[in-house]
Amino acid sequence: MNDLQRRTLESVNIGIIVFDAAGKLAYINPAAEEILQGSSQSLAGKHYRTVFRGSPEAARILRKTIESQTPVTGFDVELKQGGSAGGKSGAVLPVMLGASPLAGAGGEPQGAVLSVKSSEILSLVGREEQAAFSAEGMQTLAYGIAHEIKNPLGGILGAAQWILRGEGPEEERVEGVRLILREARRINGLVEKMLEMGKKPPPPRPFALAPLVRDAQQLLLSEARARGKRVRFELRMDPSLPPVSGHPDTVYRALLNVLKNAVEAIGEDGTVTIEARLNVNYRFAVGRGRKRSFLEIEITDSGMGMTAEELHKALLPFYTTKPNGTGLGLAMAKQAVTRHGGKLEIKSTPGAGTTVKISLPVDPGRKGAR
Repeated sequence: MNDLQRRTLESVNIGIIVFDAAGKLAYINPAAEEILQGSSQSLAGKHYRTVFRGSPEAARILRKTIESQTPVTGFDVELKQGGSAGGKSGAVLPVMLGASPLAGAGGEPQGAVLSVKSSEILSLVGREEQAAFSAEGMQTLAYGIAHEIKNPLGGILGAAQWILRGEGPEEERVEGVRLILREARRINGLVEKMLEMGKKPPPPRPFALAPLVRDAQQLLLSEARARGKRVRFELRMDPSLPPVSGHPDTVYRALLNVLKNAVEAIGEDGTVTIEARLNVNYRFAVGRGRKRSFLEIEITDSGMGMTAEELHKALLPFYTTKPNGTGLGLAMAKQAVTRHGGKLEIKSTPGAGTTVKISLPVDPGRKGAR
């Protein structure tokens, strides 16, 4: 492969994997490494059955192409990420697979070329579905704003009318003024949160994540104890993890929002597990597929989990299942993490709890990648 060919394959955002005639991996580009969550070093020379362990449909497509020398395409194929590592079960990603036979100069079979592209976006962001999702989001947003402002406004109007009528003793009229001030602060707090979502984040700088996690944990533990709630935190975080890049105050608020949701989800007694690890396999599909490390934090609660519908709406602003919730916590956390160049994902199973994974970029001054 000449330099131009290699640079081209390393720059595209479609995963390209080449298998030889024996079904062993001969080449993988950075986009495919990201999708599979495995490095070229760890996957080189492995058979496609090992590479796609836990993904039988992907293995079947490769086998058919190599054996019959015919192209095969698969839509919405469930691909298990990290399956070749054989360790902890990875996430399942819907992908589009296109396998084509690879022939030598004389036409002899030499293996197969596989293209891999996430079909998650295609299934969620089709024109009709995207329009429906946007309409649903706007409806939830409009309803949430109206609901959050209507209640305090009702109290303010009622108290103001009562004061203007001059009824009741002076002490009660003073209490009415206090109510107006309190509800006005509630509206102002809501507006401040919405404005914060539109603000440009401060310039990124390196900072340690562990102290922020511990501070948020201690705050929520104290609040839970004050309410007589039995909450246990299990923290699995290596102190030698490198600093992340971003703004600590913004990231702290995001962590606090996610942890608060986890504590509230477990009822009166339960466990919140916080686990952090370094992911050095993430690549940006730019330039020569430069590798960059991310710090991943998984926050798992032992609550009742969410239904598929609740999970679908969980990140919409103002969507909440809590009687006194605003529905802004997770939406603000996701936006804060995204603006730091990271990613926030939610997985939940009814009756088995919820896991929120936050991925934040490691400070580029501290090389975490190989």
